[in-house]
Amino acid sequence: MRMNVSRQKWQLLAGMVVSVLLVACAVPPESGISPVQSPNDEREYRLLTLDNEMQVLLISDPDTPKAAASLDVHVGSGDNPPDRGGLAHFLEHMLFLGTDKYPDAAEYEEFVTEHGGNRNAFTSFEHTNYFFDINAPYLPEALDRFAQFFIAPRFDAEYVDREKNAVEAEYQMGLKSDPRRGLDVLQEVMNEQHPFSQFAVGSLESLADRPDSSIRDELLRFYDEHYSANVMRLVVLGSESLDELESLVVPMFSEVPNKDFEHEPISAPIFVEGDLPMFLQIKPQATLRQMQVLFPIADYRSEYRAKPLSYLGNLVGHEGEGSLLSQLKSEGLVESLAAGSGLGWRGGALFSVSVTLTEEGVEKHERVLQLLFAYMDMLREQGPKEWLYEEQSRLAELAFRFKEEGNPMGYVQGLAGGMQYYDPVDVLQGAYIMSDYDAAMLRELMADIVPANALVVLEDADVATDRVSEHYAVPYSVERLDARQLADWRGAAAEGALHLPAPNAFIAEDVSLVKIDNDNPAAPERMLEEQRKQIWFMQDEEFRLPRGATYINFRSPLVSQSPRQTALAVLYTALLKDRVNEFTYPALLAGLNFNLYKHAQGISLRISGYNDKQDVLLDKLLSVMASPDFDPQRFENIRKDMIRSLENAVAKRPSSQVLDDLRESLLYGEWGEQPLIDVLQNVSVNDVHDYAQAFWNSASAEALIYGNYARDAVPGLAARLDKVLPDEAAPDLPELKVLKLEAGESVLYPVDVEHDDAVLAWYLQGAGNAWQDRAATSLTAQIMKSGFFQQLRTEQQLGYIVSAFYWSQLDVPGLVMLIQSPVADTAGLASAMDAFLGGVAGSLDDEQFARHQQALVSEVLRPHKNLWERAEFFWQSIAKKQYAFDGRQQLADAIEALDRVQWQQYFERTFLKQRHSLQVAAPGKAAVLPEGGQRRVESAEVLKAGHRFYSIN
Repeated sequence: MRMNVSRQKWQLLAGMVVSVLLVACAVPPESGISPVQSPNDEREYRLLTLDNEMQVLLISDPDTPKAAASLDVHVGSGDNPPDRGGLAHFLEHMLFLGTDKYPDAAEYEEFVTEHGGNRNAFTSFEHTNYFFDINAPYLPEALDRFAQFFIAPRFDAEYVDREKNAVEAEYQMGLKSDPRRGLDVLQEVMNEQHPFSQFAVGSLESLADRPDSSIRDELLRFYDEHYSANVMRLVVLGSESLDELESLVVPMFSEVPNKDFEHEPISAPIFVEGDLPMFLQIKPQATLRQMQVLFPIADYRSEYRAKPLSYLGNLVGHEGEGSLLSQLKSEGLVESLAAGSGLGWRGGALFSVSVTLTEEGVEKHERVLQLLFAYMDMLREQGPKEWLYEEQSRLAELAFRFKEEGNPMGYVQGLAGGMQYYDPVDVLQGAYIMSDYDAAMLRELMADIVPANALVVLEDADVATDRVSEHYAVPYSVERLDARQLADWRGAAAEGALHLPAPNAFIAEDVSLVKIDNDNPAAPERMLEEQRKQIWFMQDEEFRLPRGATYINFRSPLVSQSPRQTALAVLYTALLKDRVNEFTYPALLAGLNFNLYKHAQGISLRISGYNDKQDVLLDKLLSVMASPDFDPQRFENIRKDMIRSLENAVAKRPSSQVLDDLRESLLYGEWGEQPLIDVLQNVSVNDVHDYAQAFWNSASAEALIYGNYARDAVPGLAARLDKVLPDEAAPDLPELKVLKLEAGESVLYPVDVEHDDAVLAWYLQGAGNAWQDRAATSLTAQIMKSGFFQQLRTEQQLGYIVSAFYWSQLDVPGLVMLIQSPVADTAGLASAMDAFLGGVAGSLDDEQFARHQQALVSEVLRPHKNLWERAEFFWQSIAKKQYAFDGRQQLADAIEALDRVQWQQYFERTFLKQRHSLQVAAPGKAAVLPEGGQRRVESAEVLKAGHRFYSIN
């Protein structure tokens, strides 16, 4: 359960084709309508409108191992009553905690977990979305429990009082989150009459009982008024036939009351007339240098077939030659740029341009604005271009035509939200349609992207502030600008520096499928093996798409043996990606992706997407990798940006910081932020050139070619690799190592995290590294996770983040219990965890054990949903030298081989009596650490020094 605020507001992606914010008013469908679906989609669909006006989309997929459902309520935090910030979000929490038919607050969570599923919900400004998945045979029972949320929730007073603490914990957790802090300031400068100016998350204060009204009464009133079937959209995906799904869903959800709820129109503008242009300065928690420019625009969500915001966002957010970003980088002002639609509401929206600034960019932020508005002037002067629109339309059409299956839960969640807006026939393709070019509409939109209509938000540690926001205590200042000040935002770029992008040469033209060889293997085969290179190959016979994956692992002993090697390898890959960005960005838009990253034993290059034009991209990438030529200014900016990113680790969620410290404690070759910062502060561009030369002199390559390729792709790739690899034998690689905790060993590692909350991550390593250890440990996590959440969060209310999960490192099995708490110290958390562990085995009967066992086996053996999942499995198997590609089956067999007695013996021996234990504790404001006989260490480096370890071949 979460508040979905930062994702909508402050984390924008440039040039998005798919966006749930680009929507249109739906027309209630007649029963039996089937939406337009991708030619690559073999599922069956049916749209229904129930008698209570709830619209339903049924999806039949006989082969799906997981069923899923999502119900979207077109009500969110923008509908909160005045002075009741967080009420919609609090209601979302409460619906999970018991209904009249299923009164036990833990029942839904337990049922879903025991049958291989997950569940969650989120509240945004306009939506509250509830969703789950489960092993397909158990959909009817899960759906019955789910339906009761919207028919007869209990709102037990006991849990109303308790769950307020979970909302408070979520609020406290976000106090140092810069996206939430920025939103808090933005809401303060909005028109207070606009509903989106309200506090969204909620707190103990905003949800407190009042003399004239209890919060439970207000919850009931809000639910009774707003949760109406006519504003709900339901999507159900199962293995049953459409007729079977209809007979299942209709009687369950027809009981949801229809209260004929209608939203009031939002007549108030988001900013008071005369407030814009406005300059807002915010002091962040992290070492941020960011500027966002927001423009109120018309509500184009009914124009989803035209998608004017996609057209403009693609151009302003373009990263190729002649783009705004290209010019800003050439002047040393920014590192990245994103543009597109942000917040939308009934009657309007915000268009956002967000840039990450360099130090010089902060000082010259007015120059950044000058170039932004110069680019907009160029776009208006050039006018809308139909050929550019048609190019985007073609890319969207290809994406829909060759759309692949994804996670069922994520799929139904997105569809349920989209159903609120798209015409029934378009609910599957609405996000992809760009069929209605409208030059007048595009000119109207571009006319709003002007200085006089701008809110400029500058975030930097050195800005001047004169006030503090109410809910997150954010220092900020606000200034309304006059015509003289606006003149400073007007400037020009060099002649011809800013221009429209060239036609995209990477758009796939040949989308034919290669002929499958008669001897195509069932798993990848090593088709080439030489002293410096190996190539594995397999044609895809199952998914049959004009796409493929070419993955290359360049291994070297010069990567992770010291902080210096690690820092130089990461810096080298960052410089390479920056060096090719203008060339590769059009490929990215065209569905041809690449990634370049450092890993434990080298640097990996991945190319995936349409196989047409992949060779062009690969040739360019390899030539730059082997002969880098880095601009000194870009080197300096990227080096400083990396230092800033490492320094900003202190602004990450405290629980994430503690998990990072735990990972560093276990993995040899992992280094903390400060040693890497120390290296980066003293390296030069020549150091990187020297490192690159040494890396390639020591490098060997292992590659996988999988997908829509002919066999001659193997010698083609081999010839390309010959251009970058030496001829002589490759040096030996250092072994990969994972800390080995001995039976009975107990270690406490206190860490400093700048946050009031206490955090404890308790890691319990398996007894060994055999398949049986992996099976018993992962099964323990499966058995624990539901009860751990229910007891320590729902019942004891120890915090918002409460989780128990399987956590293997290089396949060495382990279990983690994690809590971030605003109310308990780490000693109390350790005691609560220990008490829970002591009751796990005794509360488990044979039937529950069998359900958990089957749920885990089903997850381990879940069929791959698409070509990329299959490619990832093959690639990881090759990296682990599991050349039989049977790792999943071996793990499943080991899980099935355990009976309850064997598992209980392993559990008691390994996780109770002779623990292999490491606790990483951030004490928070309580400054209390767990007690006991643990050996205390002061750093991950001290812990690993001289310690036994698992050697991973």
